[in-house]
Amino acid sequence: MIRSRTSFFGLFFLLLCAGCVLEQDKKVPPKQNLCHYSKYLHISKLTNGFDIQISNPDFPMQKIRIVVTRPYQRIALMSATHVGMMAAIQQQAKICAVSDAKYVHDPKVIGWVKKNKIQDLKAELGLSAFKMLQSRPQIVVYSGFGNEKEQLKRLHSSKIVYIPNYEWREKTPLARAEWVLFFGVLSGEFEKAQGYFSDVEKKYLGLKKRIHNNDQCNQHKVLISGNLYGDQWIAPAGQSFEARLYRDAGLAYVFSAEKGTGSIFKSLAEIIRKGTVANIWLNPGLSSRSKILRQYPKAKFFPFFKQPIYCYTSNTNKYWELAAVHPDWLLSDLNEIAMGKPKKMHFYALLE
Repeated sequence: MIRSRTSFFGLFFLLLCAGCVLEQDKKVPPKQNLCHYSKYLHISKLTNGFDIQISNPDFPMQKIRIVVTRPYQRIALMSATHVGMMAAIQQQAKICAVSDAKYVHDPKVIGWVKKNKIQDLKAELGLSAFKMLQSRPQIVVYSGFGNEKEQLKRLHSSKIVYIPNYEWREKTPLARAEWVLFFGVLSGEFEKAQGYFSDVEKKYLGLKKRIHNNDQCNQHKVLISGNLYGDQWIAPAGQSFEARLYRDAGLAYVFSAEKGTGSIFKSLAEIIRKGTVANIWLNPGLSSRSKILRQYPKAKFFPFFKQPIYCYTSNTNKYWELAAVHPDWLLSDLNEIAMGKPKKMHFYALLE
């Protein structure tokens, strides 16, 4: 049985699966944290399982605790990023539902969706309680933003437990990737997840060091990132994990001084003014220059429009599913872009 005391959901509920205790706002003696980068995830080993504590980024004193003594066999995932993390440790067989299959990249998961072995919740159209119940999940992992939580509240009486994943709020690429340990605990493959993360960490730090050692002249390419939304420009803030990636890759980011870990919003006038120094445009959200001009005719006035433009749009599903769990690939791509002669990239392509 599962005992829950949580102000986060505001009610008690039971879980069908034995071997798990979920609590909130309960003070627990600190144990050795097996996570070294994450700001919001704390995992410690127990004699008969694992103790997971997740902090709410907006309310740091509010924590959710889950004690896992046996692996879950049916896990519903509300983000493609979660699919990538389960795939990284070869645990796709324990996925019973995905939020929307059209955003999935993993061929195994796509195949099982087509065979109805994995339920496609099509949550973009509004989460269906019937489809969720039909998938028979023991646990649902969601991202903790938008109206996702509100939709899930309707299903509390169904005896399913819901756990937020805040990897998208982390400030560094390795902190995001470390959430694979969370999925390792849930699926019963923690050691495999540890091995996976250690390999990614080694590759990322090794590449970062080589980039730093090869940086003799300190003359970095200047990057502007983001795209238009109406008459506003949306870009990663200067303390975001994206900005950290740019810096580690040897790129100078025009908004590096902007505080915050999420998005920033700028006027077109400021973009045109700051963009005079930019010689690379990253992530316009479209797959060609002609599409950019059709959707945003004002783009022709950007001083950086004639500079090289790179985007992940040719591999969109792959990017959203694997970028978080493969920061080493992202860093490699961005360094190729910084060098000016990209050869083979995992996610990005030069726009024509």
